[in-house]
Amino acid sequence: MLVQRLQAAALLLGPLTFAASPFFWTDGHYGVNGGTLIALAMVPWVYGLVGEYERLRERVPRAAGLWLLLLLVGMFGSVSFGLQGFFEQALDAVDRVALAGFADYPPQSLLVLWLPGPAFPLARLAFGVLLGWTRTAPWWVAVLICLAAVAFPLGRVLRLEWVAYVADVLVLVPFGYLARRAWRRPAPAAPAP
Repeated sequence: MLVQRLQAAALLLGPLTFAASPFFWTDGHYGVNGGTLIALAMVPWVYGLVGEYERLRERVPRAAGLWLLLLLVGMFGSVSFGLQGFFEQALDAVDRVALAGFADYPPQSLLVLWLPGPAFPLARLAFGVLLGWTRTAPWWVAVLICLAAVAFPLGRVLRLEWVAYVADVLVLVPFGYLARRAWRRPAPAAPAP
């Protein structure tokens, strides 16, 4: 029951921490504080989603397993982008200076930033689709998660603050519902000795 409650709380804490990051943007950059929030948010968020994975695995084991892999790659990409923002400000390499620096390391930046970066919004989109397909959540939860997954890159990549705020609200509502439901879920029966 303790782990279930921790995962339920993490389903809300992760997106909430992530949603705070655009408030620290400076000229469209995460900076030290926003980058820290992005990186830190991934730990509880993914921990909470692992609990949801367990529920999905019962119904669609292969799809759930592939989704979990995509989620973990997305976590890595999000932490990388958060740390990019942190180091840009800490090392005073904001704007095109940082991006030009990545050009000196094309295979590494491809593996660390550009390939895993889109995986987290894709994992959230896949999560919404899986919730809708398996009917393990109300349709509106699945739709909001999918809409937020599509809106997320628009706000972050284009650095449009109002779109980022809307995308974050679209995330907080369904994840708040999932967290509440997970908190109230009866504890699984203990296996017989």
